[in-house]
Amino acid sequence: MVGPMGSGKSTVAQIIGKKLGWRTCDLDLLITEKAGMTIPEIFAEKGEAYFRRLERELLATVLQGERQVVATGGGAVLDEENRRIMKENGAVVYLRAEIKELCRRLGTGKGRPLLAGGEPEEILARLAREREAFYQEAQVTVDTQGLTPEAVAGQVIAAVLK
Repeated sequence: MVGPMGSGKSTVAQIIGKKLGWRTCDLDLLITEKAGMTIPEIFAEKGEAYFRRLERELLATVLQGERQVVATGGGAVLDEENRRIMKENGAVVYLRAEIKELCRRLGTGKGRPLLAGGEPEEILARLAREREAFYQEAQVTVDTQGLTPEAVAGQVIAAVLK
């Protein structure tokens, strides 16, 4: 699954995994485990380039499995290699939400390094402009606006398993 931070990727992945009995993988969680530090610490101490390299390596490894749901970080689509291997190894689902809804879900943005040092709504709008074309490459788009995570999971399952 791809989409901006706050779109529900991690939550929806867990719900789908439970419903289908599939393994779930939160790529950001794997990155923090491998690096031995939080995402804000990785960005502050090692930089975004280091984070993106780890993301690419772990995504390539994770996508070798079957019957799993992978929640990527919001910026995973920026890397052409990531987009290629996602498309080659399963259905790519874009969880879409309006900027105002993302702001509501994210609150202050604590723990989200890309939201540090600015107005969250402006930053999210800029990130959306930079990433939207890449998100649109997904085979399935689910608009999460006004839906519960369970309803989003149901739409994803229906679209992917049809």
